[in-house]
Amino acid sequence: MKRYYIFIFILSCALPVHSISSYKASYDFYGQTDLGNIKFGSAEYELIVANNSYVFTSNAKTDKLWSAIYDYSRIETSIGLIEDNKLIGNYYKTIENQGDSISENYEINIYPNERYATLNSAVIGNTLTKSGLEKLSDRELILKAINSGIANKIEFGGSQARNPNVPSYEKDLANREELIGVLIESLWEINSGDIVDALSVYLHISEDIQKYPNKKTFVYQIVDKKGVNQREFTIDGFETINIDNNEVETIRIISPKLRLIFNVSKDHNFMPVYINKTNGETNFQITLTDYNQ
Repeated sequence: MKRYYIFIFILSCALPVHSISSYKASYDFYGQTDLGNIKFGSAEYELIVANNSYVFTSNAKTDKLWSAIYDYSRIETSIGLIEDNKLIGNYYKTIENQGDSISENYEINIYPNERYATLNSAVIGNTLTKSGLEKLSDRELILKAINSGIANKIEFGGSQARNPNVPSYEKDLANREELIGVLIESLWEINSGDIVDALSVYLHISEDIQKYPNKKTFVYQIVDKKGVNQREFTIDGFETINIDNNEVETIRIISPKLRLIFNVSKDHNFMPVYINKTNGETNFQITLTDYNQ
């Protein structure tokens, strides 16, 4: 706890809060194998800021030496506007290749004011509105409530209401209107301007950690191919890590639901110097090697 208050003091004494600025960073790319943690390749992150807009890209790939064993590449692009010193994302695209096949290839257009996004031109997230939820069947509402962690708000009706042998999603819903109201609140508890994609979330963290030094938890609506979901990012404390044979004092941030851990450094404008991410059974890490602003 003492170190947390020291962290707050450091941020309070930092330079005045300012908008993000262009930078380029290089990383070593590691993967967890049966032989241990092995450096497979490299990654680059680049942010270009101009005319009240930003373009943020990442590019990770395995080296040719390892491509015969583990051939992997991933390119991400996030584009948005900067209005009143606030980031407003409106476009995200990713292409991921594993071996000879494309494992992911999609683009998302974000409409924060309308509270929806499109995935490859198909609308996602529109059921977050009252009219969208009203179009769902009882079965769909029950399943959405269960998946949103508010199963305790469901009230069943009819002769099968208390029958433990009947699946909950096959029962009649007794509090349909009330449940729709609870779903709207739970699925969209924060301002719609906080819709962020999987890449731009690092920019938001960088900004917000400076703007709100007293906060330990930051909440965003993360949009990806699965839809729009609320995710928490918690400051887990300080951690000294080795970057290019230099010890760097960093702030460790965790997001358990995303299976994501990353460290940011004040000396690097609070952008990530280390990222540890697990997707399925695959774990990878990237560690900063070069930073230019």
